Amino acid sequence: MSLKRSLAFAILFTLPLTSPLTWAVNQTGTVMETMVSGGYTYAKVLQNEKEFWIAGPTANVDTGDIISFDEQMSMPNFTSKSLNRTFDSLMFVGRITEGYREALNAQSAFSHPKVQEPKTMAPAAKISKAENGYTVAELFSRKDELNNRAVTVRGQVVKVSKRIMKKDWVHIQDGTGTAGTNNIIFTAGDSNIKVGDIVLASGNLVTNRDFGFGYKYEVIIEDASFEDSK
Repeated sequence: MSLKRSLAFAILFTLPLTSPLTWAVNQTGTVMETMVSGGYTYAKVLQNEKEFWIAGPTANVDTGDIISFDEQMSMPNFTSKSLNRTFDSLMFVGRITEGYREALNAQSAFSHPKVQEPKTMAPAAKISKAENGYTVAELFSRKDELNNRAVTVRGQVVKVSKRIMKKDWVHIQDGTGTAGTNNIIFTAGDSNIKVGDIVLASGNLVTNRDFGFGYKYEVIIEDASFEDSK
């Protein structure tokens, strides 16, 4: 890494949080690809059909997450020595946070608006199985049998991602399964579902669904509908 680029990193990531530059331009986008190297998080971001790379302090984000970030500056033809990779353009950011920023409205571009907390909760406790339905674990263990079939699950909403690719992505758990098989995603139109709701969720099970942009799922439920099941 050249001296100029090393100084750019040092200046950007040692500025005090109250510095006007640190909160220069607030933006949001969807993570398409991410990696951590050399103490920094690199993320390929999709924003209004435009794709670009950002780099900032290490952050816990995954493919498919909507993130907010604070643009500082962009550098063309930036070479990362730790990645052994040259980016056509790399945007340096002050921080990367999962979730949306509130609209700036009439605030100054240098203001620091509040960050909306991610819509998540702790893993759900055991919930009784729906009549003629399936548990979350069964959807994974019987996925080939149930492919392209209608299914119903009673569970608790543990995460909601709104309006990604014009859909709501509703994560449901029922206390069954283990890591990787204890959380099922239902996609739907504007659902009005809230984190913590216990629902009967129905839809069409699809296996090995690849939406592109890093959205690839072993099992997912599409065209979902939800009923209150308290």
